[in-house]
Amino acid sequence: MSVFRFAAALLALVIVAMSPARAETRTGTTATIAVVGDSLADGMWGGLQRSVHKDKRYKIFRGAKNSVGFTGGDLIDMLDKALSAGETHAVVMMVGANDRRTIFVDGKPRSLLRTPGWIELYGERVARFMDHAGAKGVPVIWIQLPVMRAKDATEDARLINGIVTDAAKGRPHVHLIETAPVTGDAMGAYLAHFKDLSGQMRAMRAGDGVHFEQPAYELFADLILKKLREASPHLKQLAAGE
Repeated sequence: MSVFRFAAALLALVIVAMSPARAETRTGTTATIAVVGDSLADGMWGGLQRSVHKDKRYKIFRGAKNSVGFTGGDLIDMLDKALSAGETHAVVMMVGANDRRTIFVDGKPRSLLRTPGWIELYGERVARFMDHAGAKGVPVIWIQLPVMRAKDATEDARLINGIVTDAAKGRPHVHLIETAPVTGDAMGAYLAHFKDLSGQMRAMRAGDGVHFEQPAYELFADLILKKLREASPHLKQLAAGE
């Protein structure tokens, strides 16, 4: 083979290797999951990160922030920041622990907690967040609030969970994960101890009665990954290659 023919053949191989089809194949072997919300969401990020840290196919973007909630705003900026970091295949959302307070609009107090106005405004912000993610073509896994140690906190968590559930109806890209069946007993009372991934009964809630210990976050990470594979064709395909 002449030098010219060899060079031409080599160039053809390079062009094929760099073609969109090949690039798509490489992209299809990885998945980015963005985790957004409050400190509970950040704990879920940690659980997911520990669950897949040895699997290079997954990237877990850390987009949650302490002390945020829908009472302060619609959190669209948080979502946009996560989505602008690169191609995102799914969003994991958990929020509400900081929302037991008055709703603010333009920096001014508008509606008191539990009032009809509060429920309406909160629902509008939740729906706006869901629709924004939907417009981007990204499925959302929404983790609902757990049973809390303080009874009034649990009541407020149920209120927020109900608002989220109502907003998710008619929005097929939003998939809910209930935590109450795991974090409460048959009567709905707070459980500090429940079984981890290995089936061992252990302390799973943090001392504040709101957050979780690491094994609990890893338990929920397993549920999140299963739900993601149901909700996202890309993640389902990725899992099929395991």
